[in-house]
Amino acid sequence: MITDLMKFTIKEGCITEAIEVMKNQMKNNLGDDGCLMSNVFRSNTAPNEIFLLLGWENQESIDKHLASSHDLKFREDLDPLLAGPPEFYDWEKLA
Repeated sequence: MITDLMKFTIKEGCITEAIEVMKNQMKNNLGDDGCLMSNVFRSNTAPNEIFLLLGWENQESIDKHLASSHDLKFREDLDPLLAGPPEFYDWEKLA
């Protein structure tokens, strides 16, 4: 499984709208072939930070997802709500 973790910092006053956009994306992701996991989290210490945790069968699944109409719409809807660019984490499972 390929696991992606992304952090999104949301502009002040936009958190409610951003959470709805993220929840909708989470549901859409689960309909994608090869999506094994799609979760959205909000930081307790920095409430304007939202994390998206995804699990994919393989790179082909990710590539298809990134070209999907729902992912393009997600980025279009979320971008104006962001305080800066998303952060993508590169990591490895240790156990």
